[in-house]
Order: sequence, then structure tokens, then C-alpha cells
Amino acid sequence: MPAFIAFAGVSCTVPFDMDLDDNPIIYLESFPGSDEFVVFDIKPAYSKSNTPKRPEFRPEVILTVNGEQIPVTLNTGSCVTDKYPEARYIAEYKPVPGDKMRVDVSSEGFKSIYAETTVPETFPSRKIDYRSETFGENELNMIYVTPDNSSGKYYGYAMQIYEETEYDYTDSVSFYTSKFAGDRVSDYYDMAPGSMDGMEVTFDRYEMSIWRAGSEADGKDVMQIALPSYSFEGKDSYEMFFPYEGEFNIYDEMGEEIIGTAIRRTRHKLILYSLSDEFYKYMIAKELVNTNAEFIAGLAPSNFCYTNVKGGYGAFAAVSWVETDWITKEFIENNR
Repeated sequence: MPAFIAFAGVSCTVPFDMDLDDNPIIYLESFPGSDEFVVFDIKPAYSKSNTPKRPEFRPEVILTVNGEQIPVTLNTGSCVTDKYPEARYIAEYKPVPGDKMRVDVSSEGFKSIYAETTVPETFPSRKIDYRSETFGENELNMIYVTPDNSSGKYYGYAMQIYEETEYDYTDSVSFYTSKFAGDRVSDYYDMAPGSMDGMEVTFDRYEMSIWRAGSEADGKDVMQIALPSYSFEGKDSYEMFFPYEGEFNIYDEMGEEIIGTAIRRTRHKLILYSLSDEFYKYMIAKELVNTNAEFIAGLAPSNFCYTNVKGGYGAFAAVSWVETDWITKEFIENNR
């Protein structure tokens, strides 16, 4: 029975279905193409008002790629969690662009679900620039990526910065890697145009910036992210984005006395994603829930929920990606 709700003070009434039928449902989240294999995060969801009736959840997962069935097994490796040991299923198959994929999940006592997605083509040829610019009172280190594609060929793009850092101490070496997204220019400059493009979302525990492809007439959007300008141990952050090696001071536990020095080596590259429409819409919907962006405080956005899972909830959303070379001054000159 659909539940129709209207908020007082809103000029128009929009009905939506909350699906309050107390039946247990299946939640699925999977992003084929994001890894060397396909991982399914599958969980049961039970109504709080129907707690006595909870069927045991033993899902059967069927993955079909281009009409051929691919074996799916319960992952007994590091992906298994203590809270949901049944959640992680894995297909040892590496998706390629153009793959048409479908997943079906069933379990006794639950409504069966299915979802479909197509792996997009890898990120197209592009131009990349990196330069320091002034926006109002802010000096920013700007990264620009211009995809070379025909309008409508891709639904969306995303970008992450991959950082690799090594600390060389007198008696040991530490090695770290991370991914981050940078910021929108509008975060620093009030007159910069605000838009969903460049929105930071969380994907696989890291932040990424996403854009809607082809929103301009010629289908050639410029992806831009900003890195704040600062000085570290007297070194300029703009130069440190290129492969960098330099000394830094080591302080005592109180952070007052210098007790030695170490060598820091850092380098960066870009990870560039092509997004299916399901991926873009799902990530934007999740981020709207987190930020309640540009809506009345206390009310969820009207488009707070997105799912392409028929009969259940979640997302089966394909993505493909490529990495650039390490960002050097020569790389920027050759790719502008």
C-alpha cells in the first residue's frame, strides 16, 4: 500500500511510495569494473515492526555476463566481515568495457531481486593541466582534465589523486599510499559557480570527485579540482605535487624540540573513472543524504533514494578506470 505524504508549507504535493509492507527485503551493492573481480555486498533488511518473523538469510547469487553465467562464491578471504559473514560474495571475473551484466539474488522468505548494468568504455583521451591560480584571496593549485569525447558517449566521469609517500628515517623506512579528491573551487571562492559537478563522494573508503559528462553543448567538460597552497618545512606545496624529495624535522613527543631529520619522498598520479548512469545517480543520491544539500534543514532531499535493484534496494553500477603516469613537469607539458 503506497504511503502518500505532503509537508505543510510546500507549494506542491508529490506522492512517493515508502513500501511499508513489513516484508523482509534484500539489499545489494556492487560496482563491477572497480576491481580485478566482482564483489557483491548483500545483506538482509527486516522491518522493525515485524521482528518476530525473520527468515534465515541464505542468498543464491547468479551473475550473467553477455548471456554467460559466471560462478559466484562466498568469499572466505579478508573481505568477510564479522558482522555480516554472508555479505561478501565474489565472482573471479574482470569486467571489460561493453560487458552487459545482470545479477539475480534469491533467498527463501525474501522477494527475489535483480539488477542490470553495462560497463562503460574506459576514460577517453584527455588533456591535463596543473597550475597555480588566484581566486579572490585564495592561492590554489588547480588540476584541469578535459576529456576528449563526443556528447552523450559517457554518462559521467570521476577523478581521484593517488599519493605515494616514503619516509626514510635513520633506522627504518615507512611507506604510505592514499587517494583523495581535492576540493571544488566554490569551496574557496564565493563567486565560483556552484553545481553538482565536482561533488566529492565516498567510494571504496576514499573520496572522489564526480562530474556529469556532456553537460556542455559540445560534450567537452573540464574537470577541475583545487588543492590549497601552503608551505611545508619551507617547501612550496605546488612544487611538492611533482615528484619530491626533501628533508623534514623530527620533533620530540611534546612537539617542541627537534631530535633529528628524515627524508620524505612523494609523488602523485590521477585515477580517472568513466561512470555508468547507475553509478553517477547512486553516488549523487547518497551524497545528498549526507549533506542535505540546498534543502530545508531537517528534511531529506526529495530525491534522497535511488536504486536500480528491482524488488530490493541498493545499486549494481558499473565503472571503468585508468591511471595516468606520475605527474611530472614534463608530463604536464606533453599533455596540455
